[in-house]
Amino acid sequence: MIGVCPGCGKPFKIEKAESGEVVYCEDVCINPAAMPTGERLMADQATKLYVDGSMQEMKREDYIKKHGFDPEPVMQAVNRWREEQVRKWASSQGKSPDEVEEWIRRLSVKRA
Repeated sequence: MIGVCPGCGKPFKIEKAESGEVVYCEDVCINPAAMPTGERLMADQATKLYVDGSMQEMKREDYIKKHGFDPEPVMQAVNRWREEQVRKWASSQGKSPDEVEEWIRRLSVKRA
């Protein structure tokens, strides 16, 4: 998983070690439970909720108050990584670039 450190703005990578433990790159200066893991829109389609590593949903302002950083840039980096993974998978399955871009467009519309 790729993220952006909210403290310093550096990109970082979270990997699994051969032992199965989760390993963070040395540039990470954040509590992993504070890392946003997801986002969703409320039924009103105007309110976005962010989910932290402890699976607590909260509005952007509340997230900033609790964890001390804005989750939006981190989620943007995560979503770019996810799109990249979809592109890699689709190309390995022989899908055309047009089909892939259509999938990405549909994913982007659902998130917005």
